[in-house]
Amino acid sequence: MSVIDRLFDKTYSGLTKALDLTWRRNQAIVSNIANAETPQYRAVDLDFAGELERAFQAVPSTLFKTNERHLDVGSQGGAHLVPTYSGVTKQDGNNVDIDIQMGRLAHNSGAYSTAANLLRRKLAMLKIIVRVAGV
Repeated sequence: MSVIDRLFDKTYSGLTKALDLTWRRNQAIVSNIANAETPQYRAVDLDFAGELERAFQAVPSTLFKTNERHLDVGSQGGAHLVPTYSGVTKQDGNNVDIDIQMGRLAHNSGAYSTAANLLRRKLAMLKIIVRVAGV
């Protein structure tokens, strides 16, 4: 196994998937904040652990869509949003707590920055390897 193969074995794909998932989680959180005053709106969050685990599965899904009205769960397209019950449900049925959502937004931004910095460092190492090897 070459140095480049070891450098980009699963780390690169894992970091790019983490960037994608934190971006999608950011969209869900921003949607929650935007709908904080919408009656009957239920806060959602991304199933981050499940999506990351699915990304690293070596065996592709064996589920097939047999009817056009069935959900396409075999595809890797969209991330699964799940309801979150962290906020108290108000009289209008809305359970978005702005403080909780802002905290999640800050935490998610930090996770995105961390993954981006790690990916930047991996690419810098590759650049050094290419420069030294004269490829």
